[in-house]
Amino acid sequence: MENLVNKILLLLFILFSVITFSQETYLWKVASKNGKHISYFFGTMHMAGETFYNQYPVIDHSLKTSDMVITESEIKKDQVIEEFNSRPDSNDLESELSAEDYARLQNVFKKSGINLKKLRRDEIVKMMQLRIWKSVCDGTDKYMLDGYIQKMGEENGKKLMYLETSKMQQDYLDQAKGPKFKSGTAVIKGTLNRFEKAMSSNDKKCKGMQNDYLQLKDKYIFDKSCESLSKGDQIIVTERNGKWMEILPDLIEKNNIFLAVGLGHFSYTCGLIEKFKSLGYSVEPVPMKL
Repeated sequence: MENLVNKILLLLFILFSVITFSQETYLWKVASKNGKHISYFFGTMHMAGETFYNQYPVIDHSLKTSDMVITESEIKKDQVIEEFNSRPDSNDLESELSAEDYARLQNVFKKSGINLKKLRRDEIVKMMQLRIWKSVCDGTDKYMLDGYIQKMGEENGKKLMYLETSKMQQDYLDQAKGPKFKSGTAVIKGTLNRFEKAMSSNDKKCKGMQNDYLQLKDKYIFDKSCESLSKGDQIIVTERNGKWMEILPDLIEKNNIFLAVGLGHFSYTCGLIEKFKSLGYSVEPVPMKL
């Protein structure tokens, strides 16, 4: 769960980029220079899930024609739960909230497998907010999109590779001084109220960034310098892309890979699309709507 929360925070850094070039696709085909391999780059939104993946068969076809699936970091729910529960107690909410409010909060997390006392206050707020987002846009999904891609890779016998560990992602967030989540008692109670309202509401109208992604409305900008990005964005986007570019070209020359990373890593001059084009690779958009 912690690395899922980290993914959401990493995504938030690049949501507000002005993107102007529309392709109505998040899937790109990259041909190796030696002419022996075809790879696919797929831009994800971590808050989407299996419904989106299965809506566009070309995504699944591209994964199945590859021999290696590469994602940002490994997502294993049981392992993450075990890591959380091995912590010492990390909050004092049982004494700070009323018995009624604490029972309501316990009810939110009872199916997660995580002991509520092991979570920091900011983690509690972030996890409830994530559940609110998902309930509105894809309430029936059981997986985050990246986790589902890993599952499909494993089920189809693909070699799995991860660009980063969850510890590396947390370090990037710390360096970038990411969004500060206030976590006072009043904030927790307010988020709890919004959570319960969202779970009981029949109004499931998806809005904003989630809706844009799900409707293939997200766009790209390829001609804007990464120097225009904020310091935090340069760490989250530019620095990470640079690290990935140290290994991806060699992998593409030797394998048919299916690479799934956050869509924001494709834009700007430091984005993966322009980086590969600058190295002389053939990079073409693949229509997702058939």
